[in-house]
Amino acid sequence: MPTTRATRRRGPLTALEGAEPAVAIGDTTARHVRLSPDGLSRHIGDPRSQFVPWSQVHTVTVEPPATWWPYPAISDMAAALLGGVAGGLETGEAAETPTFVVVITTLDGERLEWRATQHYLSGYRRGDAQATTRLVEYLTARGEARLLLARPAELIDRISALTRIGPQIGP
Repeated sequence: MPTTRATRRRGPLTALEGAEPAVAIGDTTARHVRLSPDGLSRHIGDPRSQFVPWSQVHTVTVEPPATWWPYPAISDMAAALLGGVAGGLETGEAAETPTFVVVITTLDGERLEWRATQHYLSGYRRGDAQATTRLVEYLTARGEARLLLARPAELIDRISALTRIGPQIGP
């Protein structure tokens, strides 16, 4: 039984509540990066594969892909529908799920490139992608702000209020 559960989502950000609260960047059922008050961790699904404490982090850079579509899920459905109508071009090769890179530079100069799986093939709304980039920059620059990661649903709600659109999942 998982010890964390998704309670809110805003673009590439997901609030994970439970035994180890965190804000995840990317699809939590696939490759994603979790930001917790203690540090950053790489995950494939629920299991953690790598961890870097905040005390070792110099910079974190993330630029989720953006789309001009106001509702990216609709563009993904439309693309699938058009692909099916156009004849279902079967090549025998499965398309690779798109990802984007979260780059972590440690204080000792090590550069880590962790991939995060996108929720939408077309990308995220521009405002959501920009909010993610700015949040990561803010958390990296201000150690005291990382306490907000202990209450991830509240953090996602604050981001939603700042961008004036309600959360996509949750009450």
